[in-house]
Amino acid sequence: MDVLASFGSSTLTIPFRLRGFPGEVVVYYTVNESPALWGFDLLHLPFDVNETIGFPVFLATTRYDGSGYRAVMGWSQVLTITPHDGTKPLFAIDHAPADGDKRSPAAFSYLPSLFDAPGPNPPRNNERWEAESYLLVCPDVARSRRVMPILGVRWGYDLVQRSLSILPLTPLDETDWRRVVPLYRSECPAWDIAEAFHQEDQTAFQP
Repeated sequence: MDVLASFGSSTLTIPFRLRGFPGEVVVYYTVNESPALWGFDLLHLPFDVNETIGFPVFLATTRYDGSGYRAVMGWSQVLTITPHDGTKPLFAIDHAPADGDKRSPAAFSYLPSLFDAPGPNPPRNNERWEAESYLLVCPDVARSRRVMPILGVRWGYDLVQRSLSILPLTPLDETDWRRVVPLYRSECPAWDIAEAFHQEDQTAFQP
């Protein structure tokens, strides 16, 4: 099955240049109409997976002309969950349960992708759920704990008394990143977190 065909034409392409080679992130974005297609049957969730129908499905893939260690990068995601009842928002790095106590800002790998498909997680039914997804890179390919963002995109949903609307895909810039830098420095204290997006001619990026 060509899963990418399930996303239709709702995509966003963001070009970048890294370590002397061009690349791009292609974001696929759609509405969940089939929880089984997206693997929800594997999660053993404490609610009916059909509750996730209508929520967004997000996939970001990385294409890049560089090879080997040049292509090592990592995705990271910050969540802002704002209840509509006025209670305090949740603002946190989105670590997977399997990450345990790891304090790394991202999972670094070769040409990484990011998949996410949130749901209502009852009893929450009245909130704005926003994800800021960043592609990060270490200047020396993770030999030291220094990291900076290449690009980012915002997406999510707004749920008002169980009436759901999908938020648009929005490319992020340095202003957005600087807002979350204190969070990364707090949750990943052993890491040097850059405040600027990577630029190919940025001498500070060179190892």
